[in-house]
Amino acid sequence: MNKQRNAMKDGLLQELQQSNFNNELLLERMADLELALEDANWMRLMLSGQQEFTREGIRKITELARMMFIKNPLVNRAVLVQALYVWGQGVTVKYKDSTLNKVLQDFWDDKKNRTELTSHQAQIYKEYDLRVEGNIFFVFFIRPADGRVRVRSLPFDEVVEIISDPEDAKTPWYYVRAWNETKIDSVGRRSTKARKVCYPDWNYNPTLRAPKISGMEINWSAPVYHVKVGGMSNWKFGVSEIYQAIDWARAYKEFLEDVASLMRAYSRFAWKRVTKGGKKAVAAERAKMATTLASGGTSSSSETNPPPVTGAMAIMGEGTDLQPMQVRGASISPDDGRRLLLMVAAAVGLPETYFGDVSVGTFATAKTMDRPTELAMKERQTMWTDVIRAIINYVALQAAKYNTDVRALCAVQKEVDNGEVEEEIIWNSGVNTMLDIDFPPILEKDIQASVQAIVTALTLNGQEINSLFPPEIAVRLILSAFAQDDIDEIMAEIFPDSTTMPAGKGQLTTPSEARMKEAARKLATAILELKNEK
Repeated sequence: MNKQRNAMKDGLLQELQQSNFNNELLLERMADLELALEDANWMRLMLSGQQEFTREGIRKITELARMMFIKNPLVNRAVLVQALYVWGQGVTVKYKDSTLNKVLQDFWDDKKNRTELTSHQAQIYKEYDLRVEGNIFFVFFIRPADGRVRVRSLPFDEVVEIISDPEDAKTPWYYVRAWNETKIDSVGRRSTKARKVCYPDWNYNPTLRAPKISGMEINWSAPVYHVKVGGMSNWKFGVSEIYQAIDWARAYKEFLEDVASLMRAYSRFAWKRVTKGGKKAVAAERAKMATTLASGGTSSSSETNPPPVTGAMAIMGEGTDLQPMQVRGASISPDDGRRLLLMVAAAVGLPETYFGDVSVGTFATAKTMDRPTELAMKERQTMWTDVIRAIINYVALQAAKYNTDVRALCAVQKEVDNGEVEEEIIWNSGVNTMLDIDFPPILEKDIQASVQAIVTALTLNGQEINSLFPPEIAVRLILSAFAQDDIDEIMAEIFPDSTTMPAGKGQLTTPSEARMKEAARKLATAILELKNEK
């Protein structure tokens, strides 16, 4: 009986071991399959409800996009060109009110803010980050003593989750950050600690602030502003804008590598020698080639096959021919990969000429841009204008709460709605809160032609300028043609009386005709100077 039980026990144990072995073998084969997919340039991206990439999937896309941006010249060029068009000429930001403008300029000139956002180099890098990673997480630190705001950004890889309003997925509440915090003590010893902290969204201000959520600390003193591009509007995270171009950029790179390999194979033999006489003649020619073809070389006497000197002569008998190998007319040309390049251009939204092939361009493309590309660059500037305006409004809100000079100009109104506090600045009467955010024009236009067209339209080829349009409109149009950043200030200098209007045909109330002539003279002088510069 015991022997039977032991036999059954041994049998069950063998079956269990075999089952474990089969499971391990199955897992190993699945891992091999996944690795094979990655080796074949496929990315295994898990989906959430078939609607959005998981955080792990987006992380893999971003890692690949970063690598391609650093290494692949086509992807790097696409990102660089857009950054140059958007930020290459800088941006002008200022308030009309002097008190508000001082707060703004203090924020803009802060050394740490310049490192993160407000300097030219920082703005270029931020465009890189947004284009390649698809996400920027600005984090703000406020000093209650005077309302000073400093801006930093959380590394994209450290933001592992976004917790949204359960009833509104487009309203984020918290950003979960996981990272390894390193500290150095007074004697230089380092210690590393894994941390996981929640940061509130800068628009989320509940009346009751819980210290923790799901066991994680909430850092209420550092609100986050999330800027994202790519993906869909209801996705929590953005997706790299160069993701579509990665496969085609890699295919184009591999195609050119194959062409280069083929050319190297064609060029392995530099010369072709033809002779008559069969094997004996071939052996004799080989023996001849084992000696030098020219005298006076600098090779040592021990060299059995020294290279010929420059301009050496090959002396051969009748029936022997020596010709260089021809690689021209190879069956595959580098130009055959143009369709792959066009797919990269389509993915990043840039014309083919922007990738170095000027042969497909014209004189017009040197001074203009196709309309979709121009609108794409303007759209990006508009997006950054919204981002900058939102940040400056946040800076103004903090100044209105803590800065004594700004508090004298306004009051902060608070309303509680559905358990959240909404803050709004109520400005005093007479405070000019106009905020100018001006990007220079993307294209360099012919100013002289623009001004001439405006003058022709205003005068109808000879009529009095004030017989068709008020002088203010004429001057404003001409200043716009000159691409002036602050037209309103110039208009205020030329027309100090805002009620200026023409009283009738050929007559003006204020400013006087002399002042109008002086303004026209200044504009004419400026146009002439510009013409001379051209």
